[in-house]
Amino acid sequence: MDDIYLVEIRLGKTKQRIRKTASAIAGTARITRSLERHPHLTLFGPMELLPGVSRDQILDCIGSIAAGFDPIPFTLDRFEKRVGMHGSVIALSVRPSDSLKQLTAQIARALTPLTRSHNAWDGHPEQKWYHVTVANHLREQTAEKIFSALLESEAAAPPHNRQWGLFLWIRSLLEYYIHARFRPPHKPVLLDETGLRITVMNGDRILAEYDLLEKCWITGDLRHNSSRWEQTLERYRRNAGFELTTPCPADPGDILLIADLHLGHANIIPYCSRPFRAGDTVTMDRVLIGNWNARCTEHTKIFHIGDLCYGPHARPPQEYYTLLRGDAVFISGNHDRPDPGLAPFIFIEHEGMQFCLVHDPADAPEDFEGWVIHGHHHNNDLRNYPFIDVEHKRINVSAEVIGYVPASLSDICETIRDRAKTGMNDPVLVNYPYVS
Repeated sequence: MDDIYLVEIRLGKTKQRIRKTASAIAGTARITRSLERHPHLTLFGPMELLPGVSRDQILDCIGSIAAGFDPIPFTLDRFEKRVGMHGSVIALSVRPSDSLKQLTAQIARALTPLTRSHNAWDGHPEQKWYHVTVANHLREQTAEKIFSALLESEAAAPPHNRQWGLFLWIRSLLEYYIHARFRPPHKPVLLDETGLRITVMNGDRILAEYDLLEKCWITGDLRHNSSRWEQTLERYRRNAGFELTTPCPADPGDILLIADLHLGHANIIPYCSRPFRAGDTVTMDRVLIGNWNARCTEHTKIFHIGDLCYGPHARPPQEYYTLLRGDAVFISGNHDRPDPGLAPFIFIEHEGMQFCLVHDPADAPEDFEGWVIHGHHHNNDLRNYPFIDVEHKRINVSAEVIGYVPASLSDICETIRDRAKTGMNDPVLVNYPYVS
């Protein structure tokens, strides 16, 4: 294996979540030996270097290309099954961004004269199957059983218990299929991810990683709990607009919205793939409170739509109230402590449109005909609860969906009007500064 190399993007903020998903599938279906333990997106390889080609040449080649790219966004999508080089593969398909396609093609053109690739797609990058492997080296019959069960879920209704995550959905689904114990499955989710580093593997070890933000190779501590990784995450948050560093208050008369801050809640970081180191609630709270205050003056009207804080590391809500600027109104969520001062829902009007602000959209009054602005679902079911669901008149302002910065209701109204003019009913998945 020492002569085999692989160029890949390791998962960052979604890594722990995808590992749980893979472990749930592997454990329940008894295919643990086939589990992919280090989920990644392959860019080129596996490959061998041609005679006379050195590792440094390969790194120099990749580095010269990578220097022209910023962090690479992509989306983890539905499960797929294909036949690989060594048996069947169950994987999460990847929706590649244009920058991912360009990076892959440039690396393929540069490395093809220097290496002998074992991957047929490397010779035809325009036909590449972008994916993150969940399990491989499977017998076809086993893979087909698992994949059939996963496909069944796509037509199933969401469970009554909305607190299930993807991990519990996978486990319940496969238990139903393999052990015939039925519990309603949850639909697969879309997960946004961003490649922050390009990793070059040599056998089973990391040779080096190119940091797309620092524009340099890293060969030291590459763990995702290191201080160096925290520096990368901080640069990423600021680059993506997830961490504001200067005030940008809302226009007078506008209204700001956000839900599900979950301040002090350590488990929310892996559960919702937040761009922070595991367990680092101090940094998370600092960033989320800082973003809120950067958008608010003393008179800015802002609504927090449930689940302000949670968990043993959280401060009392009253302490957070004192840290948050603006003319704030807090609506109760399922994780908030009982408080008669928190309304279950609120009706407002803005720019001629009617809105109901409620944490869980299922709790909105049935006879309400306007738009429901909610949280609760985070980024756990973007197929059913995207940022703007035109068809069902729902708007999801969970922190993860709106880029961790309070959203402008005037901007939302403008998007709704634009969609009405063009007749477009396609959902707007997320409200990130770098996503149109």
